[in-house]
Order: sequence, then structure tokens, then C-alpha cells
Amino acid sequence: MAPSFTTLAFIVFWAAGLGSGSVWITQWPQYIASRPGGPAEMHCYQNDSDYEYLYWYRQLRGKAFQLMVIVLAGTATFEEGFKSGFQAAKLKEKQWSLTISSIQEADEAVYLCAARPHSATLCQYEAYFGQGTKLTVLESGRSVTPPSVKVLPPSHKECRNKKDQKRKKTLVCVATGFYPDHVNVSWTVSGVGQNEGVATDSAAVREGKFYRITSRLRVPADVWFQPDNQFTCNVEFFNGTATTPYSDSINGETGMIPTEKYLRVTQSAKLSYGVFMVKSCIYGAFVSFLVWKLQSSAGKQKK
Repeated sequence: MAPSFTTLAFIVFWAAGLGSGSVWITQWPQYIASRPGGPAEMHCYQNDSDYEYLYWYRQLRGKAFQLMVIVLAGTATFEEGFKSGFQAAKLKEKQWSLTISSIQEADEAVYLCAARPHSATLCQYEAYFGQGTKLTVLESGRSVTPPSVKVLPPSHKECRNKKDQKRKKTLVCVATGFYPDHVNVSWTVSGVGQNEGVATDSAAVREGKFYRITSRLRVPADVWFQPDNQFTCNVEFFNGTATTPYSDSINGETGMIPTEKYLRVTQSAKLSYGVFMVKSCIYGAFVSFLVWKLQSSAGKQKK
């Protein structure tokens, strides 16, 4: 879940485990799932020791960012509402942590670390964020349930892409019946990871007691019409202690792909057929007219 940077009072650079310039920040774990009363601990690492101001933020579902604590020179200064039940520390020169001693339902949120340089001004400065830790407080009496994964083949009625006029086929992956919503979805074609043409729901949707998420893979038709190609949807599910993979696969279909030449031929055939039909109608009308004239002449002679 990417943060809404407009809620922050400074210039933000989203690190997400990757560098921007010389700054590189990584945050772990990605997910935490715990019963109420249990502890939670998360960590951040940054590769630039000049970034002395260290932060932890919290984002509740559908809410703006909340600054929790600033860690400077090893001293943690907490904001109101976070002065009890939370501990923040600078463990090493470039690593800091946040600990929740006893998780409550109200603690369910995404937690993000950030860092900024000591030389920055207070009114506007650069800050780099980690990719976030999603904390889920497991509901009482609920057990962790893994997803069921199903890949659906493309529709036989799927039309061309109106933008690029190239023939495309769309596969749909549906993961259902899982709890909590700690999943990552990816695609492979014959073992090769796919990024282009992939569209995955931004977040899992709750249906009753469980969650579902869908992802779509759009590929060229000539890739789909190859029976040896295997299309696999991979769903990684965090069960509270480990990440387990679940997947489903289907193979491409046997079929003839209309080439551009074939399309031109068929279009010409349709046009020729249309012209033939018009000529036939005209000829039919002409013959009908002649028959009518002959019948009219024969009637006059009898009189």
C-alpha cells in the first residue's frame, strides 16, 4: 500500500527497498499477524549515516499518516497517543526498530519508517521511507486460512485492444477464501516472470469472513495459442509465521492466429461478397422488371 504523500509536510522519496541517489532504506518484516496481547517488532536499515533523524509513522486503514516517534542520537521522542505501549530504539549506526509490547485491535495498521539528514531545514526537507510493515490483529476465534487459487482462460469473444489494434487475450486469476489478507500475486509464462500486461487489485476485498483478490494477465494472442505455454498465477500467503506459495496453471490452446495478410484477405472477401450481393439485388430487380413488362405486353395483346 503506497502512502499518500500529500498528507506529509515534507518532500518524500519512496525507498521501498530501492535507492534514490545514494540513499537506500529497507524495512522488515513485510507482514505481521498476531493475536491481541502479543508483541510485534519491526526494523529498518538505511545506508547513509548522515541521515540522523529517524522516524516511525502509522497509517490506519483509510486514514492519513500519523507521526509516532522521532529517534535522534539514540533518544526517542514519542507523539501524544504513543507514549505508552511502544518502544523505539536505534540498534546500530544505521538500523532502528519499533516494538509494540502488547498488540490491541486499534494497532492494526501499516507502519512505516523514514529518515532525513541532519542538515535539512525544518519547514521543508527530504525524507526517505521504507516499504512498510502491515500489522494485522487476528480476530478472536478465527484461524488462519490459506487461499484457493484458480486461473480462468480468456473469453472466446474477446475483441482486439482498441488502443493498439493488436489481438490480445486476458487470463484472470482469482484467489478466494483466505484470512488474513496478507497476499502477493504474480504471474509466470512457462516459468518466466511477467510484469507487462499484469493488473492486480490494489488490495484484497473482504467477503463475509474471508478475503478475495483478482489479477489479470493480458498477452498477445499468438502467445496464448501455443499449447506448450503454461500460464501460472502465483499467490504468496503469509500465515503468521512463514510465507507459503499457492498457485494454479493452465496451458495455452491450439488455434490458428489470423495474420495481417489473412485479415486483409477476409476483409476483401467480405467486401467482394457485399458487392456481389448488391449486384445480385440489382440484377434481380432488373429481371423482375422485364417479367413485369412481358406480362403487361401479353395482357394488352389478349385484349
